[in-house]
Amino acid sequence: MDNQKDDIRQYLADERFSDQEVEDILERAGKLQHEMEVAKGRIDRSDLEAGAAEVGISRELVQQAIKELRDERVQEEAKRKKRRTISITVGIIAAIVIILSLFSTHRSLNSKLADVEAKKAQLDNVLQRRHDLIPNLISMAKASAEHEGNLIVSLSDLLQDVEKTEKFEERQAIEQKLDDSIQQLMSVMQINPETSSTTMFIRLSDEMAGAENRIAVE
Repeated sequence: MDNQKDDIRQYLADERFSDQEVEDILERAGKLQHEMEVAKGRIDRSDLEAGAAEVGISRELVQQAIKELRDERVQEEAKRKKRRTISITVGIIAAIVIILSLFSTHRSLNSKLADVEAKKAQLDNVLQRRHDLIPNLISMAKASAEHEGNLIVSLSDLLQDVEKTEKFEERQAIEQKLDDSIQQLMSVMQINPETSSTTMFIRLSDEMAGAENRIAVE
């Protein structure tokens, strides 16, 4: 019997099975041999408990064990491939969803950025309209409000600063100071009846008010 088992081991080795595979095949063939012997009534309880190592194993049962082992491994490999395919598919779908989400977000941000830039440009336009009116206000103030020289100089300096400043936040801060100075100078000039009643001042006041309204809207 040992010779038979050795022959089977050599046969399996010649078939290029690994040592572990040989043990698996022999164990499986032993179980098949037990089942066959039990089914035929040729084995008693003591023989059954002895295990495959003590029972003669036919070459046919070894072949059957090999086939079953290979079938199981083919099925297991098919399951692994299926799991890999599912994992890859899920990964691809997730990547597509992320890419589409990023693309949509990018387009949305670009659209919003373009809208912000357009509104900023419009605000710059209406602010420039007020800037263009300030030299006329300064010239008129010099003729009618000589005692407000410091305010006139401050207004002139702020106008230069705002035109040289590029950062939006800093420009807004200067624009606020510019607005305060304009309102103070206009208030001083309105107190003077000779100035406030002139056609030039009335027209300038209307244009300045229109510019302020457009700035507020923007």
